[in-house]
Amino acid sequence: MAGVAYYPGCSLRHSAIEFDRSTRIVLESLGIDYEVVKDWTCCGASPAHMTNHLLAQALATRNLRQAAKIGEELLAPCPACYQREKNAEVEVHADADFRAEVNEIMDEPYTGEVRVWSLPEFLKEKVGLATLAKLPTTDLSQLKVVPYYGCLLARPTELTGECDTEQPMIMDQLLAAAGADVVWWNYKTECCGASVGVPNKIIQQRLSEKILSQAEEAGADAIVAACPLCHQNLDMRQHQLNDAMGTSHHMPVLYLTQVIGLGLGFTVKEMMLDKHLIDPTPVVERAIAKAAEVRAEAERKAQEAAEKARKKAERKKQEAKAKNVEERE
Repeated sequence: MAGVAYYPGCSLRHSAIEFDRSTRIVLESLGIDYEVVKDWTCCGASPAHMTNHLLAQALATRNLRQAAKIGEELLAPCPACYQREKNAEVEVHADADFRAEVNEIMDEPYTGEVRVWSLPEFLKEKVGLATLAKLPTTDLSQLKVVPYYGCLLARPTELTGECDTEQPMIMDQLLAAAGADVVWWNYKTECCGASVGVPNKIIQQRLSEKILSQAEEAGADAIVAACPLCHQNLDMRQHQLNDAMGTSHHMPVLYLTQVIGLGLGFTVKEMMLDKHLIDPTPVVERAIAKAAEVRAEAERKAQEAAEKARKKAERKKQEAKAKNVEERE
């Protein structure tokens, strides 16, 4: 697999560096040949498209043009970046007049046809669930997780192609393929309040608190996200939320590629779990240790059952032999 342009965007180069690092490690371990878009610029998320549509689309289209120098596919792990790049892809490819308007204000024209992928969609379609399920070397079966899609990975359908915007399943399937115990819950696409975190913090805290509470009620050890903004709200601001609302949440929030990477055998350090404010390391290490215990117990019982079956077969053999001797006498 070759020719995939990788667009990190602003968050993955700074506040979500662990998302960037774990994503690259996973891509490389899966044999995916990618190249970072050269001279990429901010995609305009999240204020640009609220200010000037043409300039906002030109920002995103410029990155498509840069990606076209690598190939015909662009992977944007951040859902906000994915939304802006996908939006530009759809409009610029469909409307020749608008493409001309955009090209007029760019330093170089965009003449390509680049397909933009979200991270979950890319992993499912390009790697495949069956292939991914064969690769884990670390048992994560005792790690109970709830997948959190947030607002942007599944909506709107005309951009994402997701037919069920309330109960999308791609992350569920990827996490299950990585070996984790995926717990069902009903808050996987509820808003965490990222867009109002600065102007109206109390609304953000109320929205995020519901998500944390529901994850705990579902029995999850951790929430798994694929969005830097969602991760920031649920992890970095969790202590602030507790102070403001009198709660005591202590819910780790992992990135999708961190869980996949752990399943593929990479260490806690390699996945940069220590970067999170709510440290997921104890939960992860406990789950892995418990899985080893469960596996050892299952093997012990299997050996006992095999030994009993052997002895039973031997006893029947001896009884049959004795019966044959009696009949001959």
